[in-house]
Amino acid sequence: MTGRQSELPGLAPNQCKEDEDFDWKGPDVIIQTQPGTAIYRNVHQAVVIRQEAMNGDDDQFVFFATADDVRTLITALQREIGDA
Repeated sequence: MTGRQSELPGLAPNQCKEDEDFDWKGPDVIIQTQPGTAIYRNVHQAVVIRQEAMNGDDDQFVFFATADDVRTLITALQREIGDA
């Protein structure tokens, strides 16, 4: 690590922890494990959001058939994160 870490606002320099002592449920972990997510067009030109299967289940799919459907999704997502 460089000295720049201590310059980041809100981040205190981390106490050196041995690998076996690191707490993956602790406050230093900012993003928990999540399945991979892909976005692509299928053979029918629908926009597909596909999420990687967990625990041997099947992948999950969400399809949006028109550009207006995708715009509606984007607007709803922006509303949820406070950007609309």
